Amino acid sequence: MGNTAVIDGEAKQRAAELPIEVVLAALQKSADLAPEVRRAYAERLLEHALQTRDPVSSALVAQLMDDDPNLDTELETQLISNLQEQPDAVYAFIRSHLVELCNECWLDRLKLAAAAALKVATTDAAASTTADWLTLIAREPAKYELGDVLHTGLLAAQERAHDDPELARVLIGLAAKRDAAVLEEYLNDTAFMAALPNNVGLVLRDFAGDPLALLQNRGLELFMVGMSRAAHACASSLFTPSAIAGIWELYVGSQSIPSLPPQYQAETIIQLWLERGVKCLSTEALEMLAIQILTSRRDDLFLQLLHQENGAKVILPRLIFILERSHRTIEDAMNLIGRIVAAGDMQPLEAVATYIQMLKGLEWQRETLPLMQQLCRTLLKHPEIAAPADILWRLVEVGSEFKDELVTKTALKRALATLVEVTDEAELVENLRRVNSQTTWSATIHDLMMDWWRGFIRQQPVSHLGRLDKALEGKRGLEEARSVLQTLGSIRRMMGGQNMPEFAQSVETAYNVLGALADAFEANSKRAIHFDPDTARAELDAQADMLPPQERQVLANNLRELALVIGNMGDNRTRANLMRRGDEVDRELMTGEELPHSSVDAMKWLAGYWGGTLADDDEDDGSPKTAVDTRLL
Repeated sequence: MGNTAVIDGEAKQRAAELPIEVVLAALQKSADLAPEVRRAYAERLLEHALQTRDPVSSALVAQLMDDDPNLDTELETQLISNLQEQPDAVYAFIRSHLVELCNECWLDRLKLAAAAALKVATTDAAASTTADWLTLIAREPAKYELGDVLHTGLLAAQERAHDDPELARVLIGLAAKRDAAVLEEYLNDTAFMAALPNNVGLVLRDFAGDPLALLQNRGLELFMVGMSRAAHACASSLFTPSAIAGIWELYVGSQSIPSLPPQYQAETIIQLWLERGVKCLSTEALEMLAIQILTSRRDDLFLQLLHQENGAKVILPRLIFILERSHRTIEDAMNLIGRIVAAGDMQPLEAVATYIQMLKGLEWQRETLPLMQQLCRTLLKHPEIAAPADILWRLVEVGSEFKDELVTKTALKRALATLVEVTDEAELVENLRRVNSQTTWSATIHDLMMDWWRGFIRQQPVSHLGRLDKALEGKRGLEEARSVLQTLGSIRRMMGGQNMPEFAQSVETAYNVLGALADAFEANSKRAIHFDPDTARAELDAQADMLPPQERQVLANNLRELALVIGNMGDNRTRANLMRRGDEVDRELMTGEELPHSSVDAMKWLAGYWGGTLADDDEDDGSPKTAVDTRLL
């Protein structure tokens, strides 16, 4: 035993005196060396490798250790003894060998060297050295299994960071990238958070500063930590539109950050906003979130956002802008608005206002026809909702241009009602002319206009009707409208201000008188009439005292005029070409198949009307109807 120690000592002494080049050359043929000499030379070369970090020397020593277990044990002891004085050199030596070979033995040595180096760095070295060592360990590949070493080092450096802002900045960045447990320790350490400098501290601690600068300069991990903390704290200042867009991109891409726990992932932040984003985000940020949601066609999330307290109040006024920025089609927009109304977040009145605003923004182009139809369907469903007159007339105009009955008919019904307020006859006639020209393409819609016109003029005073008749005179295209007005005048003149029972009594009286005259003085095939004036005077004079002279004169005038009226009515009984058809014309007048052209025709038509033989308009064949010729009434 003693001789062996002497031999080893002598070998070490000779090795120490030789130039390192000689030692290196000798070890390259280590098989020719005695064991004690090979060990002494290897120890000398390891010492040189640690001092100079020469890669050739380091590689040869490591190879010798791998090839000789006994030598490996001896040199490992030498490595461990150097950890206290030069842990960085030992770590560098081991790390360089692991580049080519990674086995359990060398991994354990690396962990030991890393722990020793960090212990020195976190206790005795400058803060910058601590930061450098922790950064180095954090950047090592996962296969080196240094996570526990880093965890211990990060916790060991925590207190030092209370007084060193730069160290605090490095530590929290490393924790965010490599150790979620330590990250939570830091975030819950008031002194540590207070030490964080500049923008890092503003974002993570005060929910202020520039989050995008943090993302650019310090990485995605710290950016997401800051965003998540601000979202949980309901702090709005960090959430710029750009920050919102960035987080949404992570969310829709299902991109998670491996080093961070769920509370710092994009999905958690988005869920927080869907629960209370209206309360916690600025209007601009909320708008951007809505745009991102709709651009991604996540309408369900948009409805969830809208359904928050005050969500509709804040978001709906900007809905059209949001839809435009999200590049959704008109059909998409209508479907979405329908779902919003169905969910109770938008009233039908608000939907109408939104449709109108969209139509204005899109300048009523043909592509907006489905939107016009939706607006009209909503107005039909909710007759209590009033639409502006200018919008109604615009719908009539565009609906007629595109020949859409739903739009034109719905808008026209409401638009015509606005004409009731027009008191100037010229203006009213001009409006009527315009509507008439816009409805000629559809018999249904034209009939709607005429029905309104009939109802309208029946409510007008006589003085207004006269002025309207004059205003309609000579207006091309409005002949039917004027005919309606004149027919109304004729019917009213016929009634003479009487109500129906009174008129019926008058007709009965007239019939009785005329019937009596005809029976008395009309000749027929069975008898001839011979008139004796003296007898007639005698019979009438017998009752002469019953009628004062003045009333007898009135009676005389009435009989004379009545005779003239009967004569004229007979002369104008019907048109010559129709008279040849005889009884057939009478039947057609009674059933409404032929319209009156004289007062006699009118009586027959009225008889058919009151007698129930006149055809109902709803049962006709849809052919155009000719207005009553009132000139002979």
